This record gives sequence, structure tokens and C-alpha cells, in this order.
Amino acid sequence: MKKVLCLLLAALMLLPTLAAFAEGEDITSWILEDDTSISGEISFWMPFKGSQGMDALIADFNSIYPNIKVNLNTYNNNSDGNLSVNTSILAGEVDVLASFGLSNAYKRWEAGLYVDLTDLVEEEGIDLVANWGSDAFKYDDCIYTFPCGGLSYYVAINMNAWNAAGLGELPTEWTWDDYFAASKAMTEYNEDGTVKVYGGSSYHSQNYYTYVYGSLVGKNAYYDEDGTCSFDNPVIIKALQDEYNAEIVDKIWFPKSIYRGDNLQSQQTFLVERTCNSSLTPNMVRFLPDTANYGVDFITGFAPWPVIEKGQTNYMSGVSPFSHAGICMDPDDEDFPAAWAFLKWYSTYGVKYLAAAGHQPNWKGTEAGSALSLLFGSEEEAAKFVDVESFKRVVGVSTNPSYYEDELTAYSKVNSLMAEYTMYALNDVMSPEEALAELTKLADEAIAAER
Repeated sequence: MKKVLCLLLAALMLLPTLAAFAEGEDITSWILEDDTSISGEISFWMPFKGSQGMDALIADFNSIYPNIKVNLNTYNNNSDGNLSVNTSILAGEVDVLASFGLSNAYKRWEAGLYVDLTDLVEEEGIDLVANWGSDAFKYDDCIYTFPCGGLSYYVAINMNAWNAAGLGELPTEWTWDDYFAASKAMTEYNEDGTVKVYGGSSYHSQNYYTYVYGSLVGKNAYYDEDGTCSFDNPVIIKALQDEYNAEIVDKIWFPKSIYRGDNLQSQQTFLVERTCNSSLTPNMVRFLPDTANYGVDFITGFAPWPVIEKGQTNYMSGVSPFSHAGICMDPDDEDFPAAWAFLKWYSTYGVKYLAAAGHQPNWKGTEAGSALSLLFGSEEEAAKFVDVESFKRVVGVSTNPSYYEDELTAYSKVNSLMAEYTMYALNDVMSPEEALAELTKLADEAIAAER
């Protein structure tokens, strides 16, 4: 059966101040319980550490609910980490969970690992569109989670390498050809001709080449308009060919095969191992202030997600929905009221703290403020790490067009197949064309079987 995620693009990620809302629009009265002295103890699972804004979030919550103890459990947002989370849910150890990535949230909706919140939402009159610009992330017409954060996609650039290559001003718009040329110019070689420092890199996730198509059409990078998969689309084919050429033929991008084989993430190559001078990324900014682990001697600049042709609408230039929070416990549990109070607060007032970890909040009541201050403490301190002007122009610009996904037919299966066959190409086991042809066949079979 076809399962569709209900999501509206219009105004999804706008973050105006409360005063800017239409007169009479209520997005706050439902958030706090009448009795904020309620007590309880809950386990809150999420991929961010206390030092990445979560300690401050919990302290702020406790200034309102002093008798609710929130225990933070940080998990790794990878295959093993998410499998461990699911095991802990079944063991009754998880109360409130933030799932990162649509695929992880979808699997948990499908498996019934989240509590159905539909009746509570209706009972308390929670207006999902007014609060999050969407009629909620639904599965089979049930509400299991609230949207609670998004991602901004950009290119992070080592300004020492950029300037040494004589590349001039940072671009305000550029094409993929421009980015590949810049990556080639920033690649450094050893005396024997082997690569010393790669000039560029895709993110460590397998699916980023599909966003070339997503940036063009605005939604559902895995699917064409007719409901079949998009992996035979010429834009997708060229995007994977381009990544293959950059990593395997021209050797100007850090190889995805090493990312996946050595379980590396892009911040490790950009900030620690210094093996790439620029990187497609949605979250590099969260690691820049972490001088204990990622101290660097260069300023990071920012360029927008590249486009196929200049002048096209770039749907990867805004903020795209990414994380989803819900309750994973028996609703009759004595601590359920505390979990419900925390979920409502976290998904609204609390999401501003996601900026400290490089993500962007998407509750419409979030007060407009400087992400630079949340990340670095002040704009002056930020200037020690980043090119402030390009940061403001590129990172977290919620008023720009945003990519989103609302087609979920066989999504988990399609996503798994994409990851598998993408790596056949980037491990040089199959050509990009062969991998995508087989991927298209299997993905369309999975989609047809679920309809």
C-alpha cells in the first residue's frame, strides 16, 4: 500500500518572531501544562551530546519544570547506533526519542515504536500548520512525532586553500562544473604525483548525488512524478558519473569508498585529517567551535549548494526538514505526563538549542536570532573560526527555497538499495550506468510491490 508523508512546502522553515504572526493565531497556549510542578523522570535519546546544546536545553526546561528529571542518552546516528536505539525502545528504556533522518523516523512509525499522539493533538487543539508550517508528519493518518529540526546544505571551504589556489571571492552562486574546477585547483600532490590533499569531498552519506536532482525539482529525489524511481533520470545518472569521476578518475574528491570502509565522517577529513579542502555538508558548523577535538589553523568560508545551470531555482539553498521527536513508551506509564510535557516543550521552545549543534529549528515561534551567537558565543568570537559574511549569506537561510520529501512508497527498501548500488559504483565494482540500471529495476519492483 502506498504510504505518503503529509508535508507542505510553503512556509515550512520560516522562523519569524511571535509578533509577526497573524492576529489571533495561537501557537503557545498549549505548550506548557497548567501545573508545571508535575514530577517524573524520563530518558531523552538524541544524537547530540550535552556540550552540543543539550545541557543548556535541559537546564532551560528545568527552569520551568523543576521536578522533572531528564536523563540525556546520546546515541550514534549510524546503522549500529539506530539498531541499538530500537533494541532499547523494545526494552522500555526510551521515553522521548529524536530520530534523525526521514528513513529512521519512517521505520519507527512503521514498526509502531512511537506512541500514537493523534488523540492528544486533537484534545489539546494543537494546530500543526500554525506551529510548524505543515499538517504534521503522518503515517497512515496517525501522528507519531512532531517535526523538530532541519538541515541547511552548503559547501564548507578551507580559506587558506581557496586563497592559495587564487580562486578569488567566494561564490554567491556556482555550478557543479565550477565546484569541480575549484576542487581540482585546491588538490595538492606529493612529489610522486599521488594525492596529498584532496580539493573537495561529498558528504559521507551515500545519497548526496541524488540531491543534484533534488535541487532542481524541489522534492522526492528518489522518485519521479509518475511514482517510479528516479534513478534512471539523466540528471541522477550524470550526478553519479560526476562523483565517480571526481573520486576515482580525477582523484580530486576524497573517496566515498574510504568514508564508508573506514567509518569516517566528513568533519574528520576536513577538520582533523586535513585530507580535503572543501566539503559538501549540512552540519560542519557544529564542529568548528570544538577546539578540543577539531582545532584548526584556517578560517572556514561557505558557498551555496551548486546548481546545474546558473539562474535555476536552488531548492537546496534553504532549510530542509530532518529530525522528528516522539514518545516511545507505554502511554499508561506513570511518567507519561512528564514525557508529554517535555516533548511539547522540546519541539517548540527548546528547538532553538539545535543551532548549537549545526541544525536549524523549524518551530514558527522561534525568535529570530543569530546562529553565530548560539554556536560561538558572539559574532566577534565567530570571526576566529568562520568567514562571517559568507556564513550569514549561506548557512540556515530559512527564507530560501527548501527541498522536502512526501513520497514514502517502499522508502526504506528504496533507500537501502540506493546505498548498496551507489557503493558498487563508487567502489568501482560496477560502472555508474550499470549500478543505476540495476538499482532502477529493483527499486521499481519494490515500489510496485507496496502499491
